[in-house]
Amino acid sequence: MPKVLTEDQIQFYRDKGYLAPLDGIDPATAAAMLDDLDAFAAAQGMSAGNLNMKGHLCFRRSYDITFDDRILDVVEDLIGPNILTFASRFWMKKSRDGSYVSWHQDSAYFGLDPHELVTVWLALTDATPEMGCMKVIPGSHRGKAYSHDETFHEKNLLARGQAIREIDDPDFEYMALKAGQFSCHHERIVHGSDANDTDGDRIGLGIFFIPTHVKSTIGRRTACLVRGVDEYGYWDADPEPQGRFDDDIIDHIRTASQRYVDPQYVQEAEA
Repeated sequence: MPKVLTEDQIQFYRDKGYLAPLDGIDPATAAAMLDDLDAFAAAQGMSAGNLNMKGHLCFRRSYDITFDDRILDVVEDLIGPNILTFASRFWMKKSRDGSYVSWHQDSAYFGLDPHELVTVWLALTDATPEMGCMKVIPGSHRGKAYSHDETFHEKNLLARGQAIREIDDPDFEYMALKAGQFSCHHERIVHGSDANDTDGDRIGLGIFFIPTHVKSTIGRRTACLVRGVDEYGYWDADPEPQGRFDDDIIDHIRTASQRYVDPQYVQEAEA
């Protein structure tokens, strides 16, 4: 029996590949994370949004959110009780900076098998269509695996600018969120987002959850068991932040991010 979702919501996710909006953290916690992001940028001389993998390890607060029952109960209803967080990223679109995310499938570059990942996109600010909230093509997760060009376009927030070229004028849905709410989407669904054309910043944290039986197809990597048990041992353990910020972990995050960006590493699992 599901923990929090209705059977209709679960069937909608299976059919359409996404759910939104869902209630997550309180707005005060979202605002506190924005303060963490500012403090991190001041201390490190860089935005946490520049780190493509494992952004949740930057702060104790974001690490703890990966264990939040309000989020994990939803994830469990979608992928089962034994759950790993293998990656995350802060998605930051400054006001009118022109940054965007091209149409893509996460399965093209996460290197996972089987494709059972669910992404939680947690809004730290409001995310509206005008601000460049996420948009999805319903049901596309049940279709083919698309080829992606690696464009490395400077305004594309994806690490390699991965883009599906053959999609033209699709029938899509926006996933607008208020600060503290979250959405879920399937690893295979085609999704992207437009530029932020407002005077406010649009900021969220994408957290990538997998069941423990999912393997890495690009070598042994690290993850964190956030619920249940891991009977498989396919992943090594991520370090745990010990304070608000943990400088010892930054090198770990940078290494994971650099490998993710480096084009010498093949990312795609078999279809």
